[in-house]
Amino acid sequence: RRLNGGFSGTYNLGELSTLGSSSIEILKGSSSLNGANAMGGTVHMRNELLLVDGYESNVGLSFGSFDTLTSNYSSRFKNENWSGNFSFSSLDTENDRPHSKFESLSSSFLIENQLNDGLTVNFLGLGYDNYLGSNFNKNYPVNPNNYQETVHFLISPQLEVKTDSWDASLNYSYSEDEINYTPSWNMLYWTEQENVDFFSSLLLNDRSTLQFGLGYSTTRFLREGNFLNSWEQTYAAIGFRHEITKDTELDGNVRYGDYSDFKSAETYDLKARTSISENFSVYAKFATGFAPPGALDLYSYGMGYPGNPDLLAEESRNYELGFSRMDQSLRHKLTMSVFFTEYKNLINASWGAKPENIGESESVGIEVSSQNQISENLSIVPSITYVRSKDLDSNYNFLPKRPEFFGSFTATYGINAVNVGTQMNFKNNTKENATSENDDYVIVRLFGNYEISDDLIFHARIENLFDEKYEEVIGYPALGRAVHAGLTYNF
Repeated sequence: RRLNGGFSGTYNLGELSTLGSSSIEILKGSSSLNGANAMGGTVHMRNELLLVDGYESNVGLSFGSFDTLTSNYSSRFKNENWSGNFSFSSLDTENDRPHSKFESLSSSFLIENQLNDGLTVNFLGLGYDNYLGSNFNKNYPVNPNNYQETVHFLISPQLEVKTDSWDASLNYSYSEDEINYTPSWNMLYWTEQENVDFFSSLLLNDRSTLQFGLGYSTTRFLREGNFLNSWEQTYAAIGFRHEITKDTELDGNVRYGDYSDFKSAETYDLKARTSISENFSVYAKFATGFAPPGALDLYSYGMGYPGNPDLLAEESRNYELGFSRMDQSLRHKLTMSVFFTEYKNLINASWGAKPENIGESESVGIEVSSQNQISENLSIVPSITYVRSKDLDSNYNFLPKRPEFFGSFTATYGINAVNVGTQMNFKNNTKENATSENDDYVIVRLFGNYEISDDLIFHARIENLFDEKYEEVIGYPALGRAVHAGLTYNF
């Protein structure tokens, strides 16, 4: 199911609890099968169920700096043909400035019934309600009565069929995303999104698989109680995976999308991977992308964000080449990739200025990361990315909000019932526009947990250990040093 991007056309995963997710996977680059809008990639949040009858639950509570209180509960069950999970979380904090209080409630559920060996029906739901005080931006006049509230929910039934040689799924999704600025700002925006999607995978033989997708979606945008506009999209997609040899695999996807307010578009991607040896593999990838502007870009936001109804859809072409190497002991893994992306009509949007298309722009970079099991107890994971971006229209050697250097370094150590770790994140040379440069920063966090018993875990962390003062986005100061600690009980 595709989540509703709301007024901005993007989704803030930071506002959604991940308690109901068993794993999260990030697929870089455009994905013609998952959606032409996925110019930067696709995030898959999987929601798995128990495989055997029984149940498992956990409950957690933690306290921290800035009067922060976090609580969560999640539970999974299976009883013969019925299975499901449920999660709930809450966060309440005063933050570090007056009138910047943040409150969040979120929950999700999945109920599934296996009707027979090959037929399953399930029902998914998720949502959150967030409240944010008026002083989250230091440039706003402080008004204790002003706040921003965001409400989001999605409900979706799905029918799945699985056989030895093919599987298929049909789902319907309805979602709403509402932003309310009140009372003196008195602005209310929301989007309603409906999706119908059909996916199928066909096993042709031991080496080849075909995938198919068909779908229809409609998005309605409303402002202050009045209908403003709607968009419709129909699409058809086909993909394949083929093992040329036991060491070489080829994947490809083609998607055709028909947009009611924009031109129709074909996007495609092709990826080849081969193993040179048992421990060394290389891959190459080419992909195109297409993304219409969101309501935030098209229509007036008030308070200095005018919108531009004449914007064109963004398009991209991405090239990527990389390799992965594992040493003989299987304790050290190195991955590296180089990439080059050409953009057409990239949308440049900043507060107080009318959004405009950048006719031609590009980014080229290299990413290196490694996973190192130094000993039975110690592991180290460094990662660094270097990107050079350029606005070819203006000849500026940058694109807004894209750092030149960024990366992380993580080290974890575990012995018996104790696990501790540290993580460093850094970002360098990011520009908001031609006259404003974002802060460079290096922040360090410490974290750890202690298993008091098989079921009870004590956990603690220190965020921004050295109390770094910085603004990742201009006008929005990041939090200073914060200490948090709590307990999780499994039963």
